[in-house]
Amino acid sequence: MKNSDPVPLREQSETNEQEQNIAVSQSAQTDKKKEKNEKKKKKHNLWPLKAFVITLFLSAGVNAASELVLSDAQIWLSCLLTLLILALGVAFDMVGTAATSCDVEPFLAMASRKVKGAKTAVKLSKKSHIVSSVCCDIVGDICGIVSGVCAASIVLSVTRDFTENLSDIANFFIKVAIYAIISTMTITFKAIGKNYAVNRANNIIFGVAKFLSVFRKEG
Repeated sequence: MKNSDPVPLREQSETNEQEQNIAVSQSAQTDKKKEKNEKKKKKHNLWPLKAFVITLFLSAGVNAASELVLSDAQIWLSCLLTLLILALGVAFDMVGTAATSCDVEPFLAMASRKVKGAKTAVKLSKKSHIVSSVCCDIVGDICGIVSGVCAASIVLSVTRDFTENLSDIANFFIKVAIYAIISTMTITFKAIGKNYAVNRANNIIFGVAKFLSVFRKEG
């Protein structure tokens, strides 16, 4: 009888150990990825609460300031503030739309070449859901509310200074016309701005990033 050679058995056992080690390392990596994803989900779940707090204080401050400025204001001041609030809302809406439409790859390439503002642009692109929420939902909605306050101030000024002798029906149609004009301007300019933001998304985000990099050091 021939003695069995122990070498193949030893090699087989070593192979099995290596496969087990590989399986263990892969499972450990999978567990780490799951933990990271769970942490990210937990962080994302806190955003609605943060948005609520930011919106509450910001809207209260802006509305209080607008009430103080527009109380007994002349019609030219009301019209000027309405145009400024409208432009601000459209600008932020464009930034929010561009954040969700931009391509992060060019920013990564510029960041590797250490172009100023590129790292900030990468962060804005990767956190596009937060940027869009802040710009479109929080700031955009607040601007819409404040523009309504400005419209009411314009209506009050017009009815007080120019239409005192007109009938109630005439005053009614004048009020409706003023509100309709402001609403139409808001919707039209936002539609134009969104179309431009989709087509020029990277340029807009990079411009915002360069502006922010002036006040904040990139790291």
